[in-house]
Formats: sequence, structure tokens, C-alpha cells
Amino acid sequence: MISLLKLFGVGVFIGIANVVPGVSGGTIAVICNVYDKLIILSSLNLKRIKEAWQDILSLALGIGAGIVLFAKVITLLYRAYPAQTSAFFIGVVVGSIPFLFRKARAGIPVDAVAENGSMASRWLYGTLCCGVAGFALMLGMFFLQRRGVQAAAVVTAFSLPFAAKLVVMGALAAVAMLIPGISGSFVLLILGVYPTVLQAVADFNMLLLIPIALGVGAGLVFGARMIAVLLERFPAPMYAFILGLVAGSILYLYSSTSCQPFTMRVISGIVCVIGYAAVSFFSRREAMEQQKDAADEE
Repeated sequence: MISLLKLFGVGVFIGIANVVPGVSGGTIAVICNVYDKLIILSSLNLKRIKEAWQDILSLALGIGAGIVLFAKVITLLYRAYPAQTSAFFIGVVVGSIPFLFRKARAGIPVDAVAENGSMASRWLYGTLCCGVAGFALMLGMFFLQRRGVQAAAVVTAFSLPFAAKLVVMGALAAVAMLIPGISGSFVLLILGVYPTVLQAVADFNMLLLIPIALGVGAGLVFGARMIAVLLERFPAPMYAFILGLVAGSILYLYSSTSCQPFTMRVISGIVCVIGYAAVSFFSRREAMEQQKDAADEE
């Protein structure tokens, strides 16, 4: 029961993160060590879902609750206290970096590398390149944002060409939501349809919501299956890439904490430390539980 409640709470946190531009639900899933369950849920792998249906259901209900019940509260916090809210997420992200580093290191085939020096060099070089590539991607997106994303007009009328565009944009945003460090909302913002999507949700405009939902559904299923295959076959490079993405996401969050009075900076620093301490505590606890489970199996 405690485990299911924990998964529900993690799902709430993921749901909240998914609706805030610049914050990634995938990052929260990795930090809380439920990324594999999120991928199983999104890929609609019925066999895997059936094997762990209670865990998957708790996570799914939590995500839904986070989006429906708490998203508005977090959005208001971002508007009223952007620096402090961003500082908390910075602490969360920084606290997750050691966990991701351990994941990347654990994915390296130690036995094969130990027998072949050239293979060791290739694995280390390839893993490092993936980490740098992830950070570079986030750096490029950050500077794109800093240059300013041109405000797009809100479209409320239905047309087949625009509906097709919404399907594609929804699919891209859905894949982005699954990738730690990248915000699906920010991708929609860059693509120029974020205001339209928000207005369609507010107006319950089904003519526009249906193509968006079709795109999101397709993106989640196929994107999740692709990510699942890559994580299974290339765990070290993939987690190194994710580590780069997550580290790069700090750039977005830090930009919201600048230009504030000294007192507010101190408060932001305290909130950041709280976020870091919370994630560090849960990461260490999760690692200890995994070691205990491994020892029990032996």
C-alpha cells in the first residue's frame, strides 16, 4: 500500500511538471526512478502493464490528478513567485545528477570493457559524446528561447491543413514530454501553437482538441516504444544523453531567478537547498532499497 501511495505521489509531481513550460515530467520520472514505468504506460505495452498493473495504475492516476488538481496552483506560483519556484526545481534537478551518473555508469558492460582496452575507450568516448550532445541540445534550445519566440496568433477555426499540423505538433510535443529535460509545453511554444492549444482547452473546442489528442496519443505510443528499445540496448549512452538534457534544463530555470533583491535571492537559495535535499534523500533511500532487494534475491 505504501509503495502504491508513493507511486501516486510521484505521478502527481510528474503531472504538475508536464504543464509548466521549461519543466519536464520525464526529468521528475527519472529522478523518482519510475521512468521505466512511465515508458511502459505510454507505450501501451499490454503485457508489461498487466504484469505490474497496480503500479502503473497508481502512477497514471497520480499524473492525472497532478494535471487536473494542482497544475493551476503551480502555474499561479510561477506567476507570483517565479524565482522561488524555479529555485526549487533547480535544487531538484541538481540533486538528480548523481543518480543519473550512477545510471549511466551502471549501463557500461564492465566485463567486456575490462577484456578489451579499445572497447573501453570507445564506450567511454561514446557515452561522453552522448552526454555532451544532450547538453548541447538544451543549450541550443535555451538560446533559441532567449532570442525570443514570436507570439503566434490564436487559431479557433477548423481547417484540414491546420488539423494535420496539430496532429504533427501534438506528436512532437508528446515525444518531448517523455524525454527528460525537454518540456512538451515549451516545444509547442517554439512551434507556435501553444496559445492555440491553451485556448482550445479553455473553450473545449473539440474540432481542434481531437487532432491534438490524436497526435499526442501517437507520439506517446511510438515515442515510448522507441525510447524503451534504446534504453534496453544502449543504457549507458542513453542515460548519459538524459544526464546532459537534465543538466541543460538548469539554464531555463536559472534564467527565472536573476534580477531580484538580495532578500529574495536568499529565500530562493533556501528553497533550492530544500529541493536538493529532498531529492538526495529519496535517491539514497531508493538506492538502499534496491541494494536490499538485490541482497534478498541472492
